[in-house]
Amino acid sequence: MDSNNIFLTEEQVDELTGIGQGKTIHPHTKLSKKVTKYELQITHLRENGIAIFINARGRPIVTRAAIEGRKEEIPVQSSWQPRLALSA
Repeated sequence: MDSNNIFLTEEQVDELTGIGQGKTIHPHTKLSKKVTKYELQITHLRENGIAIFINARGRPIVTRAAIEGRKEEIPVQSSWQPRLALSA
């Protein structure tokens, strides 16, 4: 395990949450719905107060600092300001 990585690996998130695969909720009924592993993990992590990012694939990304209890500083972007048309 490389502790220099800023993010946990997918396997580490599986271990942390105890969720390694998706499941079908209410099988064999009209309410049957397939839930992905990532959806289950996101719900579990949020319910336990663990800060996450969700990448473009829908995978929860957990920073190592969030697990170790270190304070994370998230850069704040200044709000967008439109360019004003120059008067002629």
